[in-house]
Amino acid sequence: MSFTVTEGVAWAIFGSLSLILAGRLLLVRETVIDYLANRLLLWSLLALLLYRWSKAGPFAGVVEQFASGCVVLSTTYLLGIARLEGVNEDMGRVRQRERRYCAIALAFTAAILFAGWSAGEEGLPLDIGIGWQGSLLVLSTSVPITVNTVLFAIRGIRELRTGSREAVEKLVAFALFAVNLFVWTNQLLSASQIVFGRPDLGPYLPRVEWIFTVCIAANGALLALPLAAALGEVAGLDSAGRSRRRLHVLWRDLTEAVPEIVMSPGSDSGSHGRLFRMTVEIRDAILHLGPYLPPTDDGGDGLRGGSGELDRFAHRLALATAARKAGAQPGNPRGAKVLELPAHNFDADLRQLGELSRAWVRVRSSGMPTDEGARPTLSPPPRTGPAGLK
Repeated sequence: MSFTVTEGVAWAIFGSLSLILAGRLLLVRETVIDYLANRLLLWSLLALLLYRWSKAGPFAGVVEQFASGCVVLSTTYLLGIARLEGVNEDMGRVRQRERRYCAIALAFTAAILFAGWSAGEEGLPLDIGIGWQGSLLVLSTSVPITVNTVLFAIRGIRELRTGSREAVEKLVAFALFAVNLFVWTNQLLSASQIVFGRPDLGPYLPRVEWIFTVCIAANGALLALPLAAALGEVAGLDSAGRSRRRLHVLWRDLTEAVPEIVMSPGSDSGSHGRLFRMTVEIRDAILHLGPYLPPTDDGGDGLRGGSGELDRFAHRLALATAARKAGAQPGNPRGAKVLELPAHNFDADLRQLGELSRAWVRVRSSGMPTDEGARPTLSPPPRTGPAGLK
């Protein structure tokens, strides 16, 4: 039985993984897990490249053995992820473990190269079941790969059993377990070939390349998911980005009237961080504009009514922005006291500001006067409904 990876498939996987790694290095590198996953991809790409170079030339066998060592090295980062004590673990400790695990993987790589050199000296091919060199080859690849993947799977199962997980996280965990199960099955088949001589799976090193290529292609697809989410944030296509677009007109107009409340972006300028900052700035701007609101006959400066009350409040807020930008003196000291918007948490706050933003757009596009000359008291005239607007 022959296990081969065609050139077209190999280069396509190499190219796609290179793009994923480049994107992750730019956009997905905040956490310790991101660091380890990116290193895993880097070593995996080197292994794929060495496998391409091992197909011809006088040093083809040595290059193939180096590639197998890179496969072992890449799996050490699965062990690194499994041994993490938390997503905020000190990077110094993580790198210390990384150096230790990589040293062990390099020792296994040296054993693979030694087995290949010894087999060459005796005129033997380096393969499973041929001399002690073949046994050393299998042990130097199978043992570290099995240990690393098993410990990684155990950590994943433990994480799934503790606490609730999103559906996407569960799907990724099951996909990773399926990939590991594929590896373990092939390891058992190799052990059966050594002990019983069957099934006949063909040369061992080409099979390692085939198994690794299948697994890294699957893992690369999973590692592309956070990159796709990061690209969505950059493009504003995530939920926070959509919310920012809904609030943008309101935020722009209010901060033009009260520019001093605009905060600096800070270090946590992610999509959700920018949305949170926008909501805080809108609320601060409304509080600053409270004294400029035209007073009402009923004394109501709150925002507890329906859509009609929102339209009415948005109109008064537009008059307040015009008054402040025109340099008028505040004439409603009570507005600064009772204008707290009655939201109970961030989600409720966001929904409320979204409704106000829609009302703001309606008022601005209705042709209703919003200049300083239109600042009379806005009490609801008779037979005009709760909005107080004709």
